Amino acid sequence: MRIVALPVTLWSEEMAERVQREGREWLKLLEAVDWERYKKRVAQAVKRAVQKFRREHPDEPVFTISILTDPRFQETCISFDTKEHVYEQVRRWREEGYEDLAKMVEELGFCDNPVDFKYYEFYEVYHPELAPLCQLDHEDVEQEGAAFAWVEKHLADVVAKLVEEGVFTFENREEVVRIGINSPYDWFDRYIEI
Repeated sequence: MRIVALPVTLWSEEMAERVQREGREWLKLLEAVDWERYKKRVAQAVKRAVQKFRREHPDEPVFTISILTDPRFQETCISFDTKEHVYEQVRRWREEGYEDLAKMVEELGFCDNPVDFKYYEFYEVYHPELAPLCQLDHEDVEQEGAAFAWVEKHLADVVAKLVEEGVFTFENREEVVRIGINSPYDWFDRYIEI
């Protein structure tokens, strides 16, 4: 297992301390979330998504998995992609005149936006435990960044545990499989290679 991450973050321990010192009331909303319940529900959803994918697409070699939670909508979405689909996307983007996009994906080696995955939104789960996050002002960069950072931290914990448990084993997979999670910065700035 190899973790790949950009050295960029919109939320840091220093920022958290400053927010607490300055007494920002909205921080209480982040603390009001039942993060343990959230992690259990995400783990359960990922296990179900992997089982469903194995059952419904046994001949599809898994290449990339995206696990993202949008704190505004209280949903986690699990998506799957194949290497063949990445090549199809690159070819299609070139035909449509999106050379820069095609070149970026070729250099990266995979699609980094789950919307472009072959099996986008393959499995979704709603999180009522994230309801306090709906009260944040998502137009405020600090509040939005904090919500995504807290989600990222907990998603990273869940994925690491599931990798340890062997949940992401597929009979039909590419040599390297990337499991990406969202963060305050981007869809795929942090991913695990297995």
